[in-house]
Amino acid sequence: MKDDEPPGRVLRDAVVLPGDVRPREGRAWLVGWHRTRGVLRSVPAPADPAVLARLTEELAWLHGFLDWLAATGFPAPRPLRAFGGNSWTVAEGALWELVSFLPGQVVGWADQPPMEDIGALLGRYHQAVRQFEAPGQRPGALPIAAVPAVLRPPRLRAAGVDPGRAAVICELAGELARDLAGAARLASPPVVVHGDFTNHNVLADGTPPRITGVIDFAGAHVEAPVADIGYGLWRSGRPYQHADHLDLSRVRRFLRGYVSTAPIPADAPRLIPVYLYGRGLQMIAKRIRAGRPETGMLAQVSWLSANAGALADTCLLYTSDAADDLTR
Repeated sequence: MKDDEPPGRVLRDAVVLPGDVRPREGRAWLVGWHRTRGVLRSVPAPADPAVLARLTEELAWLHGFLDWLAATGFPAPRPLRAFGGNSWTVAEGALWELVSFLPGQVVGWADQPPMEDIGALLGRYHQAVRQFEAPGQRPGALPIAAVPAVLRPPRLRAAGVDPGRAAVICELAGELARDLAGAARLASPPVVVHGDFTNHNVLADGTPPRITGVIDFAGAHVEAPVADIGYGLWRSGRPYQHADHLDLSRVRRFLRGYVSTAPIPADAPRLIPVYLYGRGLQMIAKRIRAGRPETGMLAQVSWLSANAGALADTCLLYTSDAADDLTR
């Protein structure tokens, strides 16, 4: 086996194609399979059978969802059943999965397509997933409501978080729990959210660039649709990558696009800031669960929490103004 190619036993009747695919984790190759371009990804299989069983259960949940999403026509990777009728397998000490390839380049911080188009695409996605009843929660998921229980002093200490930062995190986690409890009535029925619907997971192609689809459903889980707005704006609402604040013009344009394709209940925009700073705490909590004291996103969480009231008013204004424009 060559270092730059997956094993032939795993590939079977697929061939490696030229192209550079850089996954968030593991390794990946662009392949051709039955006249379809796909992305073959592998991650090392855990030696612990129980851990491996949990990972395969989670992957089965995700591919089952992607199968359903493909039937709606929404532009996202679809599972390719190249492994004896399945789209994933365990072989050669690794966990493998094969999904269809979407053309285009990551939008990222580019000016085009505009933020309105990104927001409209998220609205289209939510309209698609509302067509079916949400399945059971994804195994291993960490919904926002479960975050405060992770961010408690004993777990923060065990992970090695600095005591001063741990105190701030605990205070913010308590605030999140109170905000979620007070706003529960505003949340829409849960759906399978993308979980990371940022411009960095949206692809575009052509001149001028037009959206070709959405990738990386690694964070998909069952949650209120408005959470996906907060998750997306956590990164895409910033003026640049390392900013610890939001650019309200980017927020406005994203929300304007969203309500052009999907409704937002009247008071639900008040939840957007909660899910925004909750997203940062969720990221910290995932690292704490893994025993890693990584809290670099705390400055942004603190800014979002401190400005949550003003942001809520802004979100209400932007979404109501955009909805009014659509009815004129």
